Amino acid sequence: MDEFTAVPELERSQPGSVESGSRSQTPALSSGPQKRGPATQTGDQKAKKAKTNKKLNPKEQVKNSNSRASSQPPTPNAEPNKGSQKARVSASATKKAVEKEYPVPIRLNLPPYKPEDLTALPRLPAFITPPTCSSFQHPQTGEEIELYSTDDHPFNRRGFRYIPCEASPEFPALGYRQIELPPYIPRVSYEDMSSHILVDRETSTIVSTEKGYRTARANVGVREGRWYWECVILKGNTGPEDGNIRIGWTRREASLETPVGFDAYGYGVRDVTGQKMYISRGSNFMKEPFKAGDVIGLYISLPPISYQLQAANSAKGKAPAKLLKDSKSHEVSNVIRDRFPTKYKGQLYFEQYECVPVKHMQDLLNQSSSDDAAAREKELREQGLPHSSIRIYKNGKYVGTPFERLLPFLPPHSAPLTGPDARVVDDGQLGYFPSISVYRGGVAQFNFGPDFHYFPADLRHEAKSADILKSVRPLSERYAEQIAEDVLWDIIDEVNLEIGKENDGSDVED
Repeated sequence: MDEFTAVPELERSQPGSVESGSRSQTPALSSGPQKRGPATQTGDQKAKKAKTNKKLNPKEQVKNSNSRASSQPPTPNAEPNKGSQKARVSASATKKAVEKEYPVPIRLNLPPYKPEDLTALPRLPAFITPPTCSSFQHPQTGEEIELYSTDDHPFNRRGFRYIPCEASPEFPALGYRQIELPPYIPRVSYEDMSSHILVDRETSTIVSTEKGYRTARANVGVREGRWYWECVILKGNTGPEDGNIRIGWTRREASLETPVGFDAYGYGVRDVTGQKMYISRGSNFMKEPFKAGDVIGLYISLPPISYQLQAANSAKGKAPAKLLKDSKSHEVSNVIRDRFPTKYKGQLYFEQYECVPVKHMQDLLNQSSSDDAAAREKELREQGLPHSSIRIYKNGKYVGTPFERLLPFLPPHSAPLTGPDARVVDDGQLGYFPSISVYRGGVAQFNFGPDFHYFPADLRHEAKSADILKSVRPLSERYAEQIAEDVLWDIIDEVNLEIGKENDGSDVED
């Protein structure tokens, strides 16, 4: 099979650019978005300042203070000045309160794009044939499927996230916009998968690996409503050399170098025993394991964003129950996208701080006893979202509901890597993502619909609901929704930047 030709790496041309390197080197936020520092002082200014700030003994300080006081004329309007000062303090406090409640969407002036960026074509990853495990025979069609590793693109890593973008003259203030890379369908996210994952070139929905457990996340995630997708087991759990599969839903904090259900940020099921997996602890669930030839259906239900927002802002972590029924609420999250354009091997990417695991969640992996673990998991369930659940189906038949009251993901429950410019905000992409973990030759395929192998009978009547949040929808519909949401927030960011410039840059920093 032909491979994409690697483009010679470009020189660093913008702040925060990612250095090119070997495939094992993941780009890092070298300096991040830069804020304007203090003005540089000349040598004379520094000397004058040093002389002015020369330390005086207490008697000299009192003498100078009295001299300044006696030389100044009395101020008859002292009270009005105090009132004016209080008014300024009050206005400043109000502005800070508003900023806390409604954070400024864009705090940084993004660097201008170069003329050549306007004519640059989006670059696909390079698809490279691995030394072994390069193909397998599809069990249903008999077709020989080639699998490839990918290169010439950044991989998300702990603390940093990368999204393809391009220069956009349509947004003169913003300057850039997010783009999609082909194939333009729901698929594996090239950036949000382990670097050891192998994918097919045509659809990028089939995954495997030659290593131990590695995970691939989809490029579509869900935040509210009811959704369904299928995982087709193409190879695994039929012999000692066939590998294994784990499948489920994960948040962005979940590691891609471990299987689904390894930590508290993902819920999964395993093929060997059919157990449900959460925080690396297995519990009996499926009566029979699943293997090559089986189709596992995964359904998720999440309450409306309006409920989640009020619950996140409540001291008790709860919101009025009526919001669970009022799915037509127009309340939306205040989406803030702190991201900076950078280049990696000729392709523009947005670079931003990624959500990372927090200590109290990581500590769940180190419980001293099973009693401690059970108590902590009970506490987590109480903190979970009501009317949220995951159902599992095998070849179209309902198996059970292994997980309920899924943990919330909106801030403050998701937080980025600590940094000078990091803010705990919702960037519009927080939620749960379809995920597949493969082990030593196991092969599985994402099927996001709408053409499913088995669409469960008990979900068909729910799929006909007129209420979009109560209707069970295929994940394929989420792809176009995400693009529309991103365009909407681009427009909002553009307007906010224009307003900031009209206000003399009061809300925008270099």
